[in-house]
Amino acid sequence: MRWWLPVRGEVVRYDAVKGYAFVAAEGLEEDVFLHVNDIDFDKTLMAVGAVVELVHEVGERGPRAVSASLVRSPVADAVQEALGGGQVPLEGPRTTAAPAPSGHAHDGFADVLSAAELRSEVTERLLASAGDLTGRQVLAVRGTVEQIARAHGWLDS
Repeated sequence: MRWWLPVRGEVVRYDAVKGYAFVAAEGLEEDVFLHVNDIDFDKTLMAVGAVVELVHEVGERGPRAVSASLVRSPVADAVQEALGGGQVPLEGPRTTAAPAPSGHAHDGFADVLSAAELRSEVTERLLASAGDLTGRQVLAVRGTVEQIARAHGWLDS
């Protein structure tokens, strides 16, 4: 039987290699099986602690998600934290947070980093703020941040 009303839940177990997760959904006694083929977001954002909204059905082996959308991800939160923006809000409009204080006077000019310096700083901040990210997730986030930095001219040539 399929339930068309979405339920919200938190990912309590995730196996990136095998491509599945289990979600503790509100109002359900059993965890819901979720395969990455049934998500409508980038699978690199999937992690334990991610909050998803899903439509599920109950089969012979228990509840199984047929579709899922992302509400909040610790991976996205880690990126925000690394960039000085704090946690991504669960609901409501997204606002741009003020940059985190750097501890030194700002002269109105941005520091230009080498690609290696940026990768090192982003990696260290991701590991410090969300140490349970997989290596693949850290690389995906770091690569995206580097692309943004290159597009804005924030890196040395």
